[in-house]
This record gives sequence, C-alpha cells and structure tokens, in this order.
Amino acid sequence: MFDYHDFLRKLQIHILLLALAFFGGALGFHFFYPDESWVRLLFMTAITLSTVGYGDVLKVENNPGAALYTMILMLVGMGIVLYSISTLTALFVEGKFGQLLSLQSIRRRAKKMDNHYVICGAGKTGVHVIREMIENEKDFIVIETDEQIISEIRKDFDDVLVVHGDATSDEVLEQVNLSKAKGLVATLASDKDNLFLCITAKMMNPKIEIVSKAIEFGIVNKLKRAGADYVVCPNFIGGMRIASEILRPNVVNFLDSMLRGKDQSMRVGEVSVGQESSFINKTLADVKVYDQCSVNVIAYRKVDQDDFIYNPPPEMTIEMGDTLLFIGSADQHNRMEQIFS
Repeated sequence: MFDYHDFLRKLQIHILLLALAFFGGALGFHFFYPDESWVRLLFMTAITLSTVGYGDVLKVENNPGAALYTMILMLVGMGIVLYSISTLTALFVEGKFGQLLSLQSIRRRAKKMDNHYVICGAGKTGVHVIREMIENEKDFIVIETDEQIISEIRKDFDDVLVVHGDATSDEVLEQVNLSKAKGLVATLASDKDNLFLCITAKMMNPKIEIVSKAIEFGIVNKLKRAGADYVVCPNFIGGMRIASEILRPNVVNFLDSMLRGKDQSMRVGEVSVGQESSFINKTLADVKVYDQCSVNVIAYRKVDQDDFIYNPPPEMTIEMGDTLLFIGSADQHNRMEQIFS
C-alpha cells in the first residue's frame, strides 16, 4: 500500500542529506579558504562529490589540512550522495513518484466533489455498485486496498476515481472529502471492518447516508446501531430472491426490468421533497403530478414513518422530507426532482 507520509518523509530526508553534503562540504572549504567566493567553494564541493575531475580549483594539494578534509569529504560525502541517489532512484523505479502524482490528482478532484458517493471496497460486491453508479451517472469515488483489484477497476471502467488505502482510516476518508459526501457504501471484506467504518463515517459526517453489507445475518442490527441507515445481507437477499423466482416469477421479472433491465428508458425512481419545494403543505391532488410529469405516484412515505403508503390517496398532504416513488424515464425523473426538490 502506498504510504503518502512515509514517501514524503523519505523524500525529504534524502533531499536534506544531499543538501547537507553539498552545502556542508562548501562550509568546510570555507574554513580553510575564508577569502574564496562561495561560488568557487560550492564548485569545488560539486567536483569532489561528483568525481568529474575538473581539477584542483582551490589548490588543496598545497594545504595539508584542506587535502585531508577533501579526502574525508570524498569518502563520506560520496557515500551520502550515492545512498541518497540510489534510494531516490528506487522510489522512481518502483513507481512511487507516479503514485504520488496520481494521489495528488485524485485529491484535487475529490476536493471539488460535493454531494457525491463513497464506495468502500471494490471486490465482488463493490464492483456491481460501481457499475450501477456509472449507469446512473452519479459522482462517486472508490477506496480499495488491493492493488490487483484497483488495476482491474481502472481497466474495466474509464475515469473512475480510486484511492489506494484503508477505508477505516480517518486520513483516507478525509482524502475522499467524506464531510461533503451524500452517501457511503460499505462493502469491505469483513463485518468487523464494515462495523468500524460505519462508526467512523458517522462521526466524520453525521448527515451521511450509509448502506452497509453484512456477511453474517446476525450482525445486521449491530451495523444499524453503528450508524448504517440500511444493511444488505447478500445471503439473506439471495435466499429471498430464489424463493421469489419460484413463487412469483412474473413479479420478479417486472421489478428487475424496472430496476436494471436492458431497456434504459423506464425505471422505478424516487424523489424527496426539499425544503424549498413550492408543494409543501399541498395535497397530491393540488400538485397534479401526472399533468406535470406524466407519471403516477405508486408509493409515498411520510418523513416520520418507516413504511410506504402504496397507491397514496389524492388528499395526501406533502411535507418536507417525504419520499415519492414512481415509474418513469430519465427525463421524467429529472422533472420530478426539479419540481419537488
């Protein structure tokens, strides 16, 4: 894993060592030749450390003390220079400089993001979340620890922002601008990590909406208490899906086509009533949703309730924070967001 601070620390140390050898060497020559200009002293130091053999600029052969100092500088200084240059070269060959530039680019782009989503974990579950985010044209950034998975993500998806790091780290979450994020998806490899991530994310951004994966069904309530707004257990969902396929196949096919069918024209959509909506305290009959957007509201949830009201009556009063579900195209979805948000 690329350690940003460790890389900068190594870079600073070796640049400092090179500067120390160069300017320290010139300072030593100044002790023997106080009347010489600093340019000539630095030039003599450069000749000594680089062994280019341009000649004895200061005539140290006539000064035993200076000659002894030059030999010491040549041995010690060259050792420092070779050590620092070899280390810096290794960092370059290993691609650390490229990773630094990539990380800085990601940080700059993440800093500009607002109301985006953070996907923590791009494994077998997370990759499908990424694909769905792309299809719905949402702004998001991914956090992943496995370099091989990161390479596959960058190969399969163009221009996806991926941070190589530990999603449970405060520093990494700050890099992805979590404080301004709209939502977080926790699909890490273990329930323990997802649990810790939910706690950390809620502490950093109390308003963020969190959806977490639960490997074991028994951890669901703990994840909710830790801050997850919604918890998905793939094993439980898989079992329910299998049962539904055998018992209600047509219903399943219909819902699948609405959620992720090949026909992108129609989807089940949702919209929340914003605080600036002009429809607050009005009824659905007053709004005349179908006349404005050509969609029917199939379900309605009040802001203070958990359950949906299906086929809501026309006299339903609209309040800030309420949620409406409907079936419509992308244009109709955008229109609904415009008039209700």
